[in-house]
Amino acid sequence: MALVKSAQRVVEVFEYFAQRRAPATLSQISLALGYPASSTFALLNTLRELGYLDHSRDDRTFVPTVRAALLGIWVNDALLADGTIVRLMYRLRDETGCTAVLGIQSGQHVQYISVVKGSESSAHTDVGTGALRPLLHSAMGRIILTLKSRTEVRALVSRINAQEPASRHVRLGELTARLETCRARGWDFSEGLATPGSGIIAMLLAAPRHQPPMVLGLGGRLGVLRPNRDRFVEALGRVVAAHREHMEALPQTFAAYGR
Repeated sequence: MALVKSAQRVVEVFEYFAQRRAPATLSQISLALGYPASSTFALLNTLRELGYLDHSRDDRTFVPTVRAALLGIWVNDALLADGTIVRLMYRLRDETGCTAVLGIQSGQHVQYISVVKGSESSAHTDVGTGALRPLLHSAMGRIILTLKSRTEVRALVSRINAQEPASRHVRLGELTARLETCRARGWDFSEGLATPGSGIIAMLLAAPRHQPPMVLGLGGRLGVLRPNRDRFVEALGRVVAAHREHMEALPQTFAAYGR
């Protein structure tokens, strides 16, 4: 499906600031996002006029305003009140040394929406917010698929296989068996799919019913993940349970699904 370029660029600008966490000049934004300077200026000026960006004449920088922050404040109240999930992700990182990743379903992929990077010795740190992982070929994707019916999974496999080369086709029977295992134990694990020498453990995270499915992953070097997998699964499980307790305490309009 073709993306509306102007809408995509607005989102990418705010994602850039979310990662940068500081004001930025026109040239910095244009260079980082690969946009022409002229169209970048027009976009930033429009967002400024609408009240979503502020511009400093002194150092010629742009920065998101409180109005931009208020766009998602009702979701923030449900998922991030007092920094709940982010705070738990930092706790997970500190306990394991690995990278904590929060992802949501985005079409036929899982998209990383928050990343708390681990130590250099335990985790590859080049993964960032916005990265995509395929539903059918990743641990985080398979965890999300455990929420779907066999009919939905069959349709996804058929549609995605039609878009992939034969070497990447997924067999429905094998995937169905893997999903049953995931449902039974509550987690999945994959190795070397995105980055050679690294892997990730993933669990379903409670989320409001009107939000896309969310999954929490713990990624790191295989030399660290393999010998510590049982301990890391327990650590991940404690974080998922703590977050679920928070979600269950919310008003009924935010009733959660997930393990």
